[in-house]
This record gives sequence, C-alpha cells and structure tokens, in this order.
Amino acid sequence: MTEHQRKLEEARYKYKPEVIKYLFVAEAPPAALERFFYFEDVKYQDSLFLEIMKWLLPQAKNPPTAWIRERKATFLDYFKEKGCFLIDAMDIPMDVTGTNDKIKRLEPFKNNLLNKINKLVNPETKIILISSPVYSAMAGYLKYNIVNVVNTEMIDFPGSGRQTEFHNKMQKLFPNGI
Repeated sequence: MTEHQRKLEEARYKYKPEVIKYLFVAEAPPAALERFFYFEDVKYQDSLFLEIMKWLLPQAKNPPTAWIRERKATFLDYFKEKGCFLIDAMDIPMDVTGTNDKIKRLEPFKNNLLNKINKLVNPETKIILISSPVYSAMAGYLKYNIVNVVNTEMIDFPGSGRQTEFHNKMQKLFPNGI
C-alpha cells in the first residue's frame, strides 16, 4: 500500500460504521489527494460528498456549500451514524476519461471489489453504485455473485451539472430517505 493509499484508508475507516446499512460505491479516489470524500478539510471539487449530504438532509433546504464544508466532520459523523459508508471500485485514481474507457479500466477490479464488499457488509446491506461506469462495469457481476445492489439503473455522479439527476434517482430509490 502506498503512502497515498494509506492516508485515504485511514481517513475512510475513521468514519466506518460498526454495521454498514448502506454501502455507496464510487469509481476511484481522486488523483488530487486534497479532494478525498473522507478528508475533513476539502476546499473544492467535492460534489459527491456535498450532494450525498444534501440528499440525506433534505430538511436543510439546500444549505450553502461553504456551510456544509465548514461542518464536514459533523456531516461525516452523521453519515456514519446512519450506517452509511463509501468505498471506491478501484483503490487507485482513475487514469482515463470517457465512460467507455472508464468501464474498461474498472472491469479488472471486479474481483477486488467483490472481496472488499464481502468483508464489509452483511446480506441486508444495501449497495448503491454511483456513476455510469461503475454501474456498467460492476452491477451485473455483483448481482450474479449475490451482492445486494439496490439500484436497477445507473445513478449519475453528482458533478458537472448532473446533481439534479443524482437527487432524482436517489429519491426514486429511497422515497422515504434512509
């Protein structure tokens, strides 16, 4: 494990719930270390964290981004208390762009992801695959291997203008929240 990966895993496992009820699977950790979902002091480009928190707390009525970022540790604690955990399909940053290239890059990590998931969850854990490449590369394989993937369609990564689609699909998947 590289120093980069060690720092990511240390930050991630600080917020691992004892029992994971909802496991979110994203593509890969960011190449820019300072943008990681579980780092408490992220200044920019953390749309996955921001949009998941906005979705979890709809009563907050779309709070300002700066307000959420100032309270990131509190929000991460809340995420943990709800039994939520986020992992990446790949342990290393994605080195390609474009959906088809990302799918090809993710496919060799199927067994690794399956092993990771099996170590973390129980049969009741709901697995949510985030992004078109993750869903396309992993959903069929994970379902075939009896992993409880609950989304039956791709859930958009909530960046680059896809925030509304992300929220709509999460609302459809969990109409009463979690």
